Amino acid sequence: MKVLVIGGTRDFGKVTVRKLIERGDSVTIFSRGNVKPDFWNDIKHISGDRTEHSAFIDVLNKTNYDVVIDNVAYTVKDVEAAIKAFSGNIGRYIVSSTVSVYGGPGHAISARSQSKNSLGSKIDEFIDLSSHCPLMENDLDLRTVSWYRDETVHEYAEGKRQIERLLSENRRFPSTIMRIPSVLGPNENGNRLWFYMQRILDGNEIILRDGGSAIFRPGFRDDVAQSFIDVMNSELAINNIYNIAGLDIVSLKTFLKVIADALDRPLNGVDIPAWIVESNSELPWDDWFYDFFSRPLLYVPSILKAKSDFQLKTTPISTWVKETVDWYNTNQIPDSNGYDKRQIEIELCRKWKKEYSRFTNNFSN
Repeated sequence: MKVLVIGGTRDFGKVTVRKLIERGDSVTIFSRGNVKPDFWNDIKHISGDRTEHSAFIDVLNKTNYDVVIDNVAYTVKDVEAAIKAFSGNIGRYIVSSTVSVYGGPGHAISARSQSKNSLGSKIDEFIDLSSHCPLMENDLDLRTVSWYRDETVHEYAEGKRQIERLLSENRRFPSTIMRIPSVLGPNENGNRLWFYMQRILDGNEIILRDGGSAIFRPGFRDDVAQSFIDVMNSELAINNIYNIAGLDIVSLKTFLKVIADALDRPLNGVDIPAWIVESNSELPWDDWFYDFFSRPLLYVPSILKAKSDFQLKTTPISTWVKETVDWYNTNQIPDSNGYDKRQIEIELCRKWKKEYSRFTNNFSN
């Protein structure tokens, strides 16, 4: 196939390009050219800035591709430009969206769930996550998505919702929307797994917010990349939307145990209620990348549709966590998010254990 990848030089996009090359596809990348992965001599490159929409259209509107994979569409204007550039001269447009369109990470400006009623702290919207488990693709009614900017929610998920609405209303343009989860794996942008791994490695107490009871479904980088390959050949996927994630559904406590097992280290977790850790510490709970997987408490996208329509492939969590842990062990990584406040975490854990022990002893007496 003749494939154009917009982006494709980082994270799962880079892995997608490698997989395309390996299977013999002719791959062109549209990017600014600032990052040149090791496959650079095996692809064609078109230099450009995605946000310069007129130039984007002028460069690409006379090209022809079987598939266009768009990893860097963040606004309606980005996709409007794609529709103008590619209408009538491509077989399929596959765009990266996000499971954050439902709410939670990437949707709320603040990650502090205990301040739900405060401006800029919408945690569970766009839909009520507590009553949607698993999250089905049609749980989000795109007709209800506004074109106007809501300053109380994050522009990332809002932009992705608007992109999805635009494509759903342009059925003559053959598109497939891939709702991507929190993607983990070697060299992951954001180093979310490293947050927990670094704390397990130092051997000190780790805060288990609400006992590590948050339930979620992560995605492995290579599986997400493979899903873009597999969906290209599915006729059922034209003008359709898919949740992409791993098979395993885990609690945060279980996930940390998998990481600890891969490190052959104990998990020194301390169960503390969320309202305690938020109101009695100077830890950066408003930052989504701080203890990323501890909120919201329920976030499980269904992958049944992707399994049915194009046989979504998944790797066991223990396998890809071990691969990721090994990568971090052999690479120099800066301290994880909030690690400069590690001593505050440890002291809070020890204080909680001491007070809780005193309470339980008094209660038993």
